[in-house]
Amino acid sequence: MRYDYHIPLKSSRQVTTMNEFLTNLKALWSRERLATRERFDEQRIHSTLNDRVRRGNALAGVEIEESAAAPGDRVLLWVSASAESLGTFRASSGSPVRIWVDRVDEPGGIDAVISRRKANRLGLVVDVFPPDKLFDRSFNLDAQAPETTFDRADKAIAAFVAAKERDDLGPLKAVLTGEAEPSSQKNPTLWQPIDRGLHEAQIAAVQNALDTRDVALVHGPPGTGKTRTLVEIVEQEVLRGNRVLVTAASNTAVDTIMERLEGRGLNPLRLGHPARVLESLEYLTLDARLEARPDFALIRGWQDQAARLFRKARQSDNISRLERRELFAESRRLNQDARRHMRGIQDAIVSTAHVVCATAAGADIRLLNDVDFDVVVLDEATQTPDPIALIAAQRAPRLIVAGDPRQLPPTIIDRSAGIDGLATTFFERLERHAVMLNVQHRMHRAIMGFSSELFYGGRLVAADSVAEHCLEDLGVTPDPLRPGPLVFMDTAGKGFDEVRTEEDPSTSNPGQAERTALEVRRLLSRGISPENVAVITPYDAQSRLLKTLLDIPGLEIGTIDGFQGREKEAVIIDLVRSNSTGELGFLNDTRRMNVAMTRARRFLLVVGDSATLGSKDFYQRFFEHVEEHGAYVSAWNDDADIM
Repeated sequence: MRYDYHIPLKSSRQVTTMNEFLTNLKALWSRERLATRERFDEQRIHSTLNDRVRRGNALAGVEIEESAAAPGDRVLLWVSASAESLGTFRASSGSPVRIWVDRVDEPGGIDAVISRRKANRLGLVVDVFPPDKLFDRSFNLDAQAPETTFDRADKAIAAFVAAKERDDLGPLKAVLTGEAEPSSQKNPTLWQPIDRGLHEAQIAAVQNALDTRDVALVHGPPGTGKTRTLVEIVEQEVLRGNRVLVTAASNTAVDTIMERLEGRGLNPLRLGHPARVLESLEYLTLDARLEARPDFALIRGWQDQAARLFRKARQSDNISRLERRELFAESRRLNQDARRHMRGIQDAIVSTAHVVCATAAGADIRLLNDVDFDVVVLDEATQTPDPIALIAAQRAPRLIVAGDPRQLPPTIIDRSAGIDGLATTFFERLERHAVMLNVQHRMHRAIMGFSSELFYGGRLVAADSVAEHCLEDLGVTPDPLRPGPLVFMDTAGKGFDEVRTEEDPSTSNPGQAERTALEVRRLLSRGISPENVAVITPYDAQSRLLKTLLDIPGLEIGTIDGFQGREKEAVIIDLVRSNSTGELGFLNDTRRMNVAMTRARRFLLVVGDSATLGSKDFYQRFFEHVEEHGAYVSAWNDDADIM
């Protein structure tokens, strides 16, 4: 019997035409934009600048140290602030910020994007050279709502609305809006696998992708080789002479595919902020390739001269205001020359790349305006809201989407917009056409079994190479009190009560955190390396608490959401919730639990209160599963002493 706990969110009304669907989508996206703005505005309205600085949402007393040309016809500003305030500033590379002097909503404010963070300096990329007044005084920064992403998505929706039946996007539009079924060419594509290790389902997924005229779907449950399949698809498309745009919702997923593509000799070009790219892959970025060009020395010379003039204008006390303005003006002209020359080199690099990699939201940048792609690959499609998926989809007439609707959905701020359809993705609507990969190469069969039955109709099969692998194969000492690869540690009745404070709305459970820490130390005492262990939990507050209890080099501690797409030899999950009312919060989303329970390769230990968790049928089914496998242990039985 199949117990499928994934219930796709439905739109509140039936959408009957293609443009009606897109109009409805645009309205939902506008609500999401408003909700996101309101969240940022709420922080500003109800707090002072000093409060926002203390909470890591703003910077005060920022000064420009130097400027330089940046890729994409932009300007890079290196700014300084106190080490203390930069240390608490939470915005990361790629985050949008607002530059302001007198008030955050002033008309002359400038939008910027964080490029890099170095000690007490911050790199900011702006589209226009800032006014002279910013070079003569300090200013402030506030974290900003990601308006560029919303703008790009609005533009993509408009492009699909305008698409006609005979346009390149016409058939794609019909399929994505539910007007037509995905279609394939009449005669199957003839090809030979480059990766000889592909199994039957992976070969079927590649065949489906190569044959499609519009949309093909790859359903990749945990550990089933989704990335490996996508790499084969990309390589086959390149062999056919096609240009491919590879995208995903996150930078991490883009880098994962790109690393595999580079290993196959495809030399992909990575677009986006270099600071968001894995350090080992920075040489594949546009910036790195630009700097490797011989004529980049000319650009660098202009930039250096501009920087010298800029510093002279700022640091000289014996020059007139007019001379200072002239120095600033000459510095600006040199940077403009550098930007123009840089633009030509960038266009040449992009125009010769057969495989280009970027996030889905970053697929609509000026550098790609005149570039035609034959096919777009979108990974993490089940985490990508439809408007952002359309940003990538508009780049080619064929679209290959990959993901798993039984794992985490898109993050939607406006809950009502999510319920009305924004939290449901194109992949979910077209899932019946997907080729599902069914052989997983990660988990012991006992760890895999519960998720396979509950989420995948029992269709997952453990590859022979992993079906019975265990920690003991790595030289880890057996633990007779924690038998097998799967253990549920029941803390019911121990008095480990959850807590929540006014200062921190996230939930924690100090008592259970202590017990989880003991279980981690017991596991490590068996001889497993901390680098092979992860401790994950649904709540950020519990994650922070566990980090204070387990200051162990190499041990990774984080939230479930942050660990999607990852794996470790051993994983310990702290479920946190323990209360008398059976309130579960995040744990009601069983897709989050599917992610958590499928990260471990050889050993999975779940710590939780069965009395609280048992209020939901999903967890009752889990308790039955662990008891059937002899994997149930009560926290009353022992104190998790180190072995």
